[in-house]
Amino acid sequence: MNLPPPPPETIADYLHAPGTLRRDAAWCRLAPDHIAAIETAAAELLRRPDRLADLARCASSLTEPGAWDGAAWRDTPRDASAGERFFLILPLLQRVRGLRDWYAARSIPEAVLLDTLSDLTIWIETNRERSGLPGFREIGWLREHFSGRVIRLGRLQFQPALFGHPLFVLRNCRSRAVCLVAGAGHGITPQGIYADSEGAAGPVTELVCEEEGGEIRRGHVVQADGRIAAAPTVFASDAWRRELAPGDAVLALHIPAGAPLDPVACRDAFRQAETFYPRHFSDLPAARAVTCSSWLLYPGLCDLLPPDANIVRFQHAFHRFPVAGATSRQTIERAFPGGVLPPDRGALRSTLQRRLFDHIRQGHAPIGAGGLVLPPFSQDAFSRDDPAGGA
Repeated sequence: MNLPPPPPETIADYLHAPGTLRRDAAWCRLAPDHIAAIETAAAELLRRPDRLADLARCASSLTEPGAWDGAAWRDTPRDASAGERFFLILPLLQRVRGLRDWYAARSIPEAVLLDTLSDLTIWIETNRERSGLPGFREIGWLREHFSGRVIRLGRLQFQPALFGHPLFVLRNCRSRAVCLVAGAGHGITPQGIYADSEGAAGPVTELVCEEEGGEIRRGHVVQADGRIAAAPTVFASDAWRRELAPGDAVLALHIPAGAPLDPVACRDAFRQAETFYPRHFSDLPAARAVTCSSWLLYPGLCDLLPPDANIVRFQHAFHRFPVAGATSRQTIERAFPGGVLPPDRGALRSTLQRRLFDHIRQGHAPIGAGGLVLPPFSQDAFSRDDPAGGA
Protein backbone atom coordinates (compact mmCIF):
# COMPACT_ATOMS: atom_id res chain seq x y z
CA MET A 1 0.00 0.00 0.00
CA ASN A 2 1.25 3.48 -0.80
CA LEU A 3 1.25 5.14 2.59
CA PRO A 4 0.48 8.83 3.03
CA PRO A 5 3.62 10.98 2.92
CA PRO A 6 4.61 12.81 6.09
CA PRO A 7 3.57 16.46 6.28
CA PRO A 8 6.32 18.89 5.32
CA GLU A 9 6.33 20.97 8.50
CA THR A 10 7.81 19.91 11.80
CA ILE A 11 5.63 19.08 14.79
CA ALA A 12 6.74 22.35 16.46
CA ASP A 13 5.50 24.35 13.45
CA TYR A 14 2.22 22.46 13.69
CA LEU A 15 1.76 23.26 17.37
CA HIS A 16 2.56 26.92 16.72
CA ALA A 17 -0.52 27.04 14.47
CA PRO A 18 -3.33 26.44 16.98
CA GLY A 19 -6.00 27.25 14.40
CA THR A 20 -4.80 24.41 12.18
CA LEU A 21 -4.60 22.00 15.10
CA ARG A 22 -8.10 22.99 16.19
CA ARG A 23 -9.51 22.51 12.69
CA ASP A 24 -7.91 19.08 12.30
CA ALA A 25 -9.20 17.93 15.69
CA ALA A 26 -12.67 19.29 14.95
CA TRP A 27 -12.67 17.61 11.53
CA CYS A 28 -12.03 14.30 13.34
CA ARG A 29 -15.23 15.04 15.30
CA LEU A 30 -13.51 15.20 18.64
CA ALA A 31 -15.62 16.62 21.44
CA PRO A 32 -15.16 20.34 22.29
CA ASP A 33 -13.71 19.52 25.72
CA HIS A 34 -11.21 17.13 24.11
CA ILE A 35 -10.19 19.79 21.58
CA ALA A 36 -9.69 22.32 24.35
CA ALA A 37 -7.49 19.88 26.26
CA ILE A 38 -5.46 19.15 23.10
CA GLU A 39 -4.90 22.89 22.55
CA THR A 40 -3.76 23.20 26.14
CA ALA A 41 -1.43 20.25 25.60
CA ALA A 42 0.14 21.92 22.58
CA ALA A 43 0.72 25.15 24.50
CA GLU A 44 2.28 23.27 27.42
CA LEU A 45 4.65 21.29 25.25
CA LEU A 46 5.83 24.40 23.41
CA ARG A 47 7.05 25.67 26.80
CA ARG A 48 8.98 22.44 27.48
CA PRO A 49 11.93 22.11 25.06
CA ASP A 50 12.89 18.67 26.40
CA ARG A 51 9.45 17.14 25.78
CA LEU A 52 9.05 19.03 22.51
CA ALA A 53 12.21 17.30 21.31
CA ASP A 54 10.74 13.98 22.41
CA LEU A 55 7.56 14.80 20.52
CA ALA A 56 9.53 15.57 17.36
CA ARG A 57 11.28 12.21 17.67
CA CYS A 58 7.92 10.48 18.12
CA ALA A 59 6.42 12.23 15.07
CA SER A 60 9.45 11.37 12.93
CA SER A 61 9.42 7.70 13.87
CA LEU A 62 5.79 7.41 12.73
CA THR A 63 6.78 8.09 9.15
CA GLU A 64 10.02 6.14 8.89
CA PRO A 65 9.63 2.46 7.92
CA GLY A 66 10.85 0.24 10.71
CA ALA A 67 11.58 3.16 13.02
CA TRP A 68 8.57 2.87 15.32
CA ASP A 69 9.33 1.46 18.76
CA GLY A 70 6.28 1.43 21.00
CA ALA A 71 8.36 0.53 24.03
CA ALA A 72 10.08 3.91 23.81
CA TRP A 73 6.82 5.64 24.75
CA ARG A 74 5.61 3.45 27.58
CA ASP A 75 6.51 6.16 30.07
CA THR A 76 3.99 8.53 28.49
CA PRO A 77 2.03 10.12 30.07
CA ARG A 78 4.54 10.99 32.78
CA ASP A 79 2.01 12.98 34.81
CA ALA A 80 -1.62 14.12 34.70
CA SER A 81 -1.00 17.36 32.77
CA ALA A 82 -2.77 17.90 29.46
CA GLY A 83 0.58 18.00 27.67
CA GLU A 84 1.37 14.49 28.89
CA ARG A 85 -2.15 13.02 28.58
CA PHE A 86 -2.50 14.17 24.95
CA PHE A 87 1.19 14.00 24.00
CA LEU A 88 0.70 10.95 21.77
CA ILE A 89 -2.30 12.24 19.83
CA LEU A 90 -0.49 15.30 18.44
CA PRO A 91 1.76 13.46 15.91
CA LEU A 92 -1.37 11.75 14.59
CA LEU A 93 -3.40 14.92 14.19
CA GLN A 94 -0.46 16.39 12.27
CA ARG A 95 -1.11 13.75 9.61
CA VAL A 96 -4.83 14.37 9.13
CA ARG A 97 -4.51 16.57 6.06
CA GLY A 98 -2.11 14.20 4.31
CA LEU A 99 -4.38 11.27 5.13
CA ARG A 100 -7.39 13.07 3.67
CA ASP A 101 -5.44 13.63 0.42
CA TRP A 102 -4.43 9.96 0.33
CA TYR A 103 -8.03 8.80 0.75
CA ALA A 104 -9.11 11.16 -2.03
CA ALA A 105 -6.40 9.79 -4.33
CA ARG A 106 -7.81 6.31 -3.73
CA SER A 107 -11.36 7.60 -4.38
CA ILE A 108 -12.38 6.50 -0.90
CA PRO A 109 -15.34 8.48 0.43
CA GLU A 110 -14.45 10.95 3.16
CA ALA A 111 -17.19 9.45 5.34
CA VAL A 112 -15.15 6.23 5.51
CA LEU A 113 -12.17 8.15 6.86
CA LEU A 114 -14.33 9.90 9.44
CA ASP A 115 -15.70 6.55 10.60
CA THR A 116 -12.17 5.15 10.75
CA LEU A 117 -10.88 8.04 12.85
CA SER A 118 -13.78 7.72 15.30
CA ASP A 119 -11.37 5.40 17.13
CA LEU A 120 -9.69 8.54 18.46
CA THR A 121 -12.77 9.39 20.51
CA ILE A 122 -13.25 5.79 21.57
CA TRP A 123 -9.75 5.59 23.02
CA ILE A 124 -9.86 9.04 24.63
CA GLU A 125 -13.00 7.94 26.47
CA THR A 126 -11.45 4.57 27.28
CA ASN A 127 -8.60 6.42 28.94
CA ARG A 128 -11.14 8.40 30.98
CA GLU A 129 -12.83 5.16 32.11
CA ARG A 130 -9.52 3.60 33.13
CA SER A 131 -7.73 6.54 34.70
CA GLY A 132 -10.45 9.04 35.55
CA LEU A 133 -9.13 11.62 33.05
CA PRO A 134 -9.48 11.91 29.27
CA GLY A 135 -6.26 11.25 27.43
CA PHE A 136 -4.73 9.20 24.65
CA ARG A 137 -2.20 6.36 24.76
CA GLU A 138 -3.04 4.14 21.80
CA ILE A 139 -0.66 5.61 19.24
CA GLY A 140 0.75 2.16 18.47
CA TRP A 141 -2.70 1.04 17.33
CA LEU A 142 -3.95 4.30 15.76
CA ARG A 143 -0.82 4.66 13.65
CA GLU A 144 -2.30 1.82 11.60
CA HIS A 145 -5.34 4.00 10.88
CA PHE A 146 -3.21 7.03 10.03
CA SER A 147 -1.06 4.94 7.69
CA GLY A 148 -4.10 3.78 5.73
CA ARG A 149 -3.77 0.17 6.85
CA VAL A 150 -6.84 -0.05 9.11
CA ILE A 151 -10.15 1.12 7.64
CA ARG A 152 -13.57 1.04 9.26
CA LEU A 153 -16.48 -0.11 7.11
CA GLY A 154 -19.70 0.19 9.05
CA ARG A 155 -19.52 -1.69 12.34
CA LEU A 156 -16.12 -3.37 11.80
CA GLN A 157 -12.54 -2.53 10.88
CA PHE A 158 -10.44 -4.31 8.26
CA GLN A 159 -6.70 -4.47 7.64
CA PRO A 160 -4.87 -6.18 4.74
CA ALA A 161 -2.44 -8.69 6.24
CA LEU A 162 -0.81 -12.08 5.78
CA PHE A 163 -2.27 -15.11 7.54
CA GLY A 164 0.01 -15.69 10.48
CA HIS A 165 -1.52 -18.61 12.36
CA PRO A 166 -0.06 -22.17 12.23
CA LEU A 167 -3.16 -23.43 10.50
CA PHE A 168 -4.34 -24.80 7.17
CA VAL A 169 -7.86 -24.59 5.75
CA LEU A 170 -9.01 -27.44 3.52
CA ARG A 171 -12.14 -27.78 1.41
CA ASN A 172 -13.67 -31.07 0.33
CA CYS A 173 -13.68 -31.33 -3.45
CA ARG A 174 -17.15 -32.93 -3.57
CA SER A 175 -19.15 -31.76 -0.57
CA ARG A 176 -17.48 -28.32 -0.31
CA ALA A 177 -17.19 -28.86 3.45
CA VAL A 178 -14.48 -26.82 5.19
CA CYS A 179 -11.94 -28.30 7.58
CA LEU A 180 -9.29 -26.51 9.66
CA VAL A 181 -6.07 -28.42 10.41
CA ALA A 182 -3.49 -27.30 12.96
CA GLY A 183 0.11 -27.09 11.81
CA ALA A 184 2.93 -29.07 13.39
CA GLY A 185 5.46 -27.75 15.86
CA HIS A 186 3.11 -27.00 18.74
CA GLY A 187 1.70 -28.95 21.66
CA ILE A 188 -1.89 -28.99 22.88
CA THR A 189 -3.49 -29.98 26.17
CA PRO A 190 -6.68 -31.98 26.76
CA GLN A 191 -8.68 -28.72 26.58
CA GLY A 192 -7.81 -28.55 22.88
CA ILE A 193 -5.77 -25.36 23.29
CA TYR A 194 -2.09 -24.67 22.78
CA ALA A 195 0.09 -25.71 25.69
CA ASP A 196 1.63 -22.22 25.97
CA SER A 197 -1.79 -20.64 26.58
CA GLU A 198 -2.93 -19.26 29.92
CA GLY A 199 -4.86 -21.91 31.84
CA ALA A 200 -3.50 -24.83 29.80
CA ALA A 201 -3.12 -27.92 31.99
CA GLY A 202 -2.59 -31.65 31.69
CA PRO A 203 -0.46 -33.83 29.44
CA VAL A 204 0.78 -32.30 26.22
CA THR A 205 0.11 -33.84 22.80
CA GLU A 206 2.57 -32.85 20.09
CA LEU A 207 0.76 -31.93 16.89
CA VAL A 208 1.58 -33.65 13.63
CA CYS A 209 0.81 -32.32 10.17
CA GLU A 210 1.90 -34.42 7.19
CA GLU A 211 1.87 -33.26 3.58
CA GLU A 212 2.13 -35.08 0.29
CA GLY A 213 2.23 -33.40 -3.09
CA GLY A 214 1.55 -30.03 -1.51
CA GLU A 215 -1.66 -31.18 0.20
CA ILE A 216 -2.37 -32.12 3.81
CA ARG A 217 -2.73 -35.86 4.29
CA ARG A 218 -2.77 -36.21 8.09
CA GLY A 219 -3.24 -33.71 10.89
CA HIS A 220 -5.24 -32.59 13.90
CA VAL A 221 -8.62 -31.12 13.00
CA VAL A 222 -9.98 -28.01 14.71
CA GLN A 223 -13.43 -29.01 15.93
CA ALA A 224 -16.60 -26.97 15.50
CA ASP A 225 -16.24 -25.51 19.00
CA GLY A 226 -12.82 -24.08 18.13
CA ARG A 227 -10.74 -26.66 20.00
CA ILE A 228 -8.11 -28.93 18.46
CA ALA A 229 -8.73 -32.68 18.42
CA ALA A 230 -6.20 -34.79 20.30
CA ALA A 231 -6.05 -37.53 17.64
CA PRO A 232 -4.98 -36.79 14.06
CA THR A 233 -7.25 -37.34 11.07
CA VAL A 234 -6.24 -38.92 7.76
CA PHE A 235 -7.37 -37.09 4.62
CA ALA A 236 -7.96 -39.18 1.52
CA SER A 237 -5.80 -38.39 -1.49
CA ASP A 238 -7.48 -36.01 -3.99
CA ALA A 239 -10.48 -35.53 -1.67
CA TRP A 240 -9.39 -32.25 -0.08
CA ARG A 241 -7.62 -29.17 -1.42
CA ARG A 242 -5.88 -26.39 0.43
CA GLU A 243 -7.80 -23.11 0.62
CA LEU A 244 -5.66 -21.13 3.06
CA ALA A 245 -2.14 -21.48 4.47
CA PRO A 246 0.24 -19.35 6.54
CA GLY A 247 1.49 -16.41 4.48
CA ASP A 248 -1.63 -16.09 2.31
CA ALA A 249 -3.27 -12.68 1.88
CA VAL A 250 -6.18 -12.04 4.25
CA LEU A 251 -8.16 -9.20 5.74
CA ALA A 252 -7.59 -8.96 9.48
CA LEU A 253 -10.79 -8.02 11.27
CA HIS A 254 -10.90 -5.68 14.28
CA ILE A 255 -13.91 -4.89 16.46
CA PRO A 256 -14.13 -1.31 17.72
CA ALA A 257 -15.95 -0.63 20.96
CA GLY A 258 -18.89 1.70 21.31
CA ALA A 259 -21.81 -0.12 19.67
CA PRO A 260 -23.64 -3.45 20.00
CA LEU A 261 -22.24 -6.33 17.98
CA ASP A 262 -25.44 -6.48 15.95
CA PRO A 263 -25.44 -9.35 13.41
CA VAL A 264 -27.15 -7.24 10.74
CA ALA A 265 -24.55 -4.47 11.11
CA CYS A 266 -21.71 -7.02 11.05
CA ARG A 267 -23.10 -8.69 7.93
CA ASP A 268 -23.28 -5.30 6.24
CA ALA A 269 -19.64 -4.61 7.14
CA PHE A 270 -18.59 -7.89 5.50
CA ARG A 271 -20.59 -6.97 2.40
CA GLN A 272 -18.87 -3.61 2.21
CA ALA A 273 -15.41 -5.17 2.59
CA GLU A 274 -16.09 -7.65 -0.19
CA THR A 275 -16.36 -4.88 -2.79
CA PHE A 276 -14.36 -2.10 -1.10
CA TYR A 277 -10.89 -3.61 -1.38
CA PRO A 278 -11.11 -4.75 -5.03
CA ARG A 279 -12.44 -1.28 -5.91
CA HIS A 280 -10.02 0.91 -3.96
CA PHE A 281 -7.01 -1.39 -3.53
CA SER A 282 -6.75 -3.27 -6.81
CA ASP A 283 -2.97 -3.28 -6.30
CA LEU A 284 -3.34 -5.68 -3.35
CA PRO A 285 -3.73 -9.47 -3.76
CA ALA A 286 -7.26 -10.74 -3.25
CA ALA A 287 -7.93 -11.75 0.35
CA ARG A 288 -8.36 -15.49 0.78
CA ALA A 289 -10.14 -15.05 4.12
CA VAL A 290 -11.24 -12.58 6.76
CA THR A 291 -9.53 -13.48 10.02
CA CYS A 292 -9.98 -12.28 13.57
CA SER A 293 -8.27 -12.80 16.93
CA SER A 294 -10.31 -11.52 19.85
CA TRP A 295 -11.56 -12.16 23.37
CA LEU A 296 -15.03 -12.18 21.82
CA LEU A 297 -14.17 -15.52 20.19
CA TYR A 298 -13.39 -17.27 23.49
CA PRO A 299 -15.49 -20.49 23.20
CA GLY A 300 -16.54 -20.34 26.85
CA LEU A 301 -18.67 -17.27 26.14
CA CYS A 302 -21.12 -19.52 24.32
CA ASP A 303 -21.66 -21.38 27.61
CA LEU A 304 -22.17 -18.16 29.58
CA LEU A 305 -24.62 -16.44 27.23
CA PRO A 306 -27.94 -17.41 25.61
CA PRO A 307 -27.79 -18.74 22.03
CA ASP A 308 -29.37 -15.59 20.59
CA ALA A 309 -26.85 -13.23 22.23
CA ASN A 310 -24.96 -11.03 19.79
CA ILE A 311 -21.58 -12.39 20.89
CA VAL A 312 -22.73 -15.99 20.38
CA ARG A 313 -24.09 -15.18 16.93
CA PHE A 314 -20.86 -13.38 16.10
CA GLN A 315 -18.82 -16.45 17.07
CA HIS A 316 -20.95 -18.77 14.96
CA ALA A 317 -20.30 -16.67 11.87
CA PHE A 318 -16.68 -17.91 11.97
CA HIS A 319 -14.72 -21.10 11.65
CA ARG A 320 -13.12 -20.82 15.09
CA PHE A 321 -9.67 -21.93 16.23
CA PRO A 322 -7.34 -21.48 19.24
CA VAL A 323 -4.35 -19.15 19.03
CA ALA A 324 -0.89 -19.88 20.33
CA GLY A 325 0.16 -18.10 23.51
CA ALA A 326 -3.40 -16.98 24.26
CA THR A 327 -4.07 -15.00 27.44
CA SER A 328 -7.07 -13.47 29.18
CA ARG A 329 -5.51 -9.98 29.22
CA GLN A 330 -7.75 -8.53 26.50
CA THR A 331 -10.85 -10.06 28.08
CA ILE A 332 -10.10 -8.36 31.40
CA GLU A 333 -9.29 -5.04 29.69
CA ARG A 334 -12.41 -4.98 27.52
CA ALA A 335 -15.04 -6.61 29.69
CA PHE A 336 -14.55 -5.03 33.12
CA PRO A 337 -14.74 -1.40 34.33
CA GLY A 338 -11.37 0.28 34.33
CA GLY A 339 -9.85 -2.68 32.49
CA VAL A 340 -9.18 -4.63 35.70
CA LEU A 341 -10.87 -7.56 37.43
CA PRO A 342 -12.71 -6.13 40.47
CA PRO A 343 -12.32 -7.69 43.93
CA ASP A 344 -16.01 -8.63 44.01
CA ARG A 345 -18.99 -8.70 41.65
CA GLY A 346 -21.10 -6.16 43.55
CA ALA A 347 -20.35 -3.19 41.29
CA LEU A 348 -20.63 -5.08 37.99
CA ARG A 349 -23.40 -3.75 35.76
CA SER A 350 -24.01 -6.33 33.05
CA THR A 351 -24.94 -10.00 32.97
CA LEU A 352 -21.84 -10.74 30.90
CA GLN A 353 -19.57 -9.07 33.45
CA ARG A 354 -21.08 -10.98 36.37
CA ARG A 355 -20.99 -14.32 34.58
CA LEU A 356 -17.44 -13.75 33.41
CA PHE A 357 -16.43 -12.79 36.95
CA ASP A 358 -17.89 -16.03 38.32
CA HIS A 359 -16.31 -17.99 35.46
CA ILE A 360 -12.87 -16.62 36.33
CA ARG A 361 -13.35 -17.20 40.06
CA GLN A 362 -14.18 -20.82 39.26
CA GLY A 363 -10.70 -21.19 37.82
CA HIS A 364 -11.33 -20.66 34.10
CA ALA A 365 -9.09 -18.46 31.94
CA PRO A 366 -11.19 -16.62 29.31
CA ILE A 367 -8.42 -16.54 26.71
CA GLY A 368 -8.60 -14.94 23.31
CA ALA A 369 -9.22 -17.12 20.26
CA GLY A 370 -9.32 -16.85 16.49
CA GLY A 371 -11.83 -17.20 13.70
CA LEU A 372 -11.96 -16.96 9.94
CA VAL A 373 -14.48 -16.53 7.17
CA LEU A 374 -13.83 -17.71 3.62
CA PRO A 375 -15.06 -15.91 0.48
CA PRO A 376 -17.63 -15.00 -0.57
CA PHE A 377 -17.60 -13.19 2.77
CA SER A 378 -21.09 -11.71 2.58
CA GLN A 379 -22.61 -15.15 2.00
CA ASP A 380 -20.56 -17.13 4.51
CA ALA A 381 -20.63 -14.77 7.50
CA PHE A 382 -23.82 -14.01 9.43
CA SER A 383 -25.88 -15.76 6.78
CA ARG A 384 -27.72 -18.22 9.02
CA ASP A 385 -30.98 -17.45 10.74
CA ASP A 386 -30.28 -20.12 13.38
CA PRO A 387 -27.95 -18.49 15.93
CA ALA A 388 -26.94 -21.89 17.24
CA GLY A 389 -25.70 -22.99 13.85
CA GLY A 390 -22.38 -22.11 12.28
CA ALA A 391 -18.97 -23.38 11.48
